[in-house]
Amino acid sequence: MKKKLVLCLCVALCLQMTACGGAKSTSADTQGDSLKSQWDNSKKDDEDKKDSDNKEDENVSASVSDGLDSGELTIDGKVYKFPSDMSDWVDSGWHVSNNYANKDEFELEPSVESTAFEMFNESDNYVTLKSYNDSQENVKLEGGIVSYLEVKFSTRKDDLDVELPGGIKAKAKIDDVIAAYGEPVDKSDDELLYSYQSGDWECCVLISFAGDEIHSAEYYFSEDNWASVTSSDDCIAFVDDALKVSFYGDITSYVEKKFDTEEGALALYESEVDYYAESLMYYLDVNSEIIDEEILEEYHDLSAKVCAKFKWDMPVFKTNTMTDFAIGDAIVGDLEITLYPTDYIDIIDDAAQSVVDNFQSQHGNVDTSTLSDDELKALEDEYAKNMLDAISPLVDEISYRDPIVKTYEIDTYSKDGILTDDEWDEIDDILMDMAE
Repeated sequence: MKKKLVLCLCVALCLQMTACGGAKSTSADTQGDSLKSQWDNSKKDDEDKKDSDNKEDENVSASVSDGLDSGELTIDGKVYKFPSDMSDWVDSGWHVSNNYANKDEFELEPSVESTAFEMFNESDNYVTLKSYNDSQENVKLEGGIVSYLEVKFSTRKDDLDVELPGGIKAKAKIDDVIAAYGEPVDKSDDELLYSYQSGDWECCVLISFAGDEIHSAEYYFSEDNWASVTSSDDCIAFVDDALKVSFYGDITSYVEKKFDTEEGALALYESEVDYYAESLMYYLDVNSEIIDEEILEEYHDLSAKVCAKFKWDMPVFKTNTMTDFAIGDAIVGDLEITLYPTDYIDIIDDAAQSVVDNFQSQHGNVDTSTLSDDELKALEDEYAKNMLDAISPLVDEISYRDPIVKTYEIDTYSKDGILTDDEWDEIDDILMDMAE
């Protein structure tokens, strides 16, 4: 069970990782007095420059909608969107700065956001981006989605030609922006903050001014996209909801509380069922790599029925000797959870042995080295199907072994997530009755 509370960890290209606790992590260059520091703690001072040799051709056809909530903007006449896949930028000729020595090897773990980095185009000018891995596997920077974008405005010939919806470009004044987009959600003398929804993502746009003219626009994911664990009740809810997703496929509360997206929650459920199915087939000596896809799907369906039988009590949070030393808003204490291992493996043991004995009596003298691939697959399919037919009806007989009480130390300041991967795996193995 690979569950980490999706709190958007920030990972630098130098491979340093900063856990976010219950909110976004704070970068070293946070501007304490800016509006953006209240919404997202990453403000960059990079200068964007761009060669304008190819602007003329692209400017002819580029257009964006009038509303800021479209997420669209043009850079040198080409339309971009926030959020978008990093691959969209790569396909448009942008590449990660060569200043990062490990850029080719660097990978983002699931639910992790990079620190800001520069992407250059063929004219050797750049924008500032962050990449977020919204998948379930490690990805390169280019395999994530753009979770932060900063562009600067300039009238210099060789600089970026940036235009926002409603014709907002270099030299635009605060009044021009408000006239185009309406009143912001917050503002100061030199910043306007807007927000909009794009699919599952709540996005923010911070427009900054130098003097009385527009200076930069920063697009980024609002911290409201991720849940904040700020109390013991939050901690209990997260663990209980994560277990309901993992074994029952019940994603409603998990998604509503923004512990993950619907896509991520469903992927978690599928991974748990697949894990049990693979473990069950391994135990029964079923060759999952060769058997027919339909039979494999039947094992998956059977495993989903077994997982639906898993049982635990609502976790209990208790203070411990370190609770009084919690740093900031960190949650420190012990999480106690009572788990009820199923007895399915014991229940199916006799039926499974009978299948093995019968199959052995029928095919024990076959020299498999003389069989073709198709003949060997037919034997594997027969064995897998016979085993499936024997053990499937026994799901309804599942009961539970003696409960096992586990206690896990919680410290949201120092831990990468509420529970570690090893702790989640232990819970899996106990409930599945596969603990050694």
